[in-house]
Amino acid sequence: RANHISNYEAVMGPCLIASGLGELSRTGDCVAHPRLGFRHKCAAVTTDLPLVPDNPVDFGLQDFCRVCKKCADNCPGGAITFDDDPVEHNGYLRWNSDAQKCTIFRSTNKEGSSCGRCMKVCPWDSKEQSWFHEAGTWIGSKGENSSRLLKTIDDM
Repeated sequence: RANHISNYEAVMGPCLIASGLGELSRTGDCVAHPRLGFRHKCAAVTTDLPLVPDNPVDFGLQDFCRVCKKCADNCPGGAITFDDDPVEHNGYLRWNSDAQKCTIFRSTNKEGSSCGRCMKVCPWDSKEQSWFHEAGTWIGSKGENSSRLLKTIDDM
């Protein structure tokens, strides 16, 4: 069965994490790919075909999000949490953002029904394909001190 934007029967976040296609970000519901950031649309095919599963990936995003908080700083709806650590929610460690605040802002935004500021300000989210971006995300994936360095570089 195809699960896509107009006909989901699966929750894509946990599917993407379990399939090794990303990590859960501070926004609480978005999965960031190690090279693409948030800038991807997802779909899945659910099947009973026996397949060898991939392992979830750990490219340092949780450590980075713990330090960065740029999405929370720039969220016009105040929906993204500033908590230092994720909490367990439905069996996953995640930062619990306020979906209602996000929805209210998006539906009352006079500039349109969308926002995406969290994606625009995330240093991990690739705005260009360059060696500089690749080097920055590699540095940012090496722990909290490296994450602070990447955030500082992005701030400049």
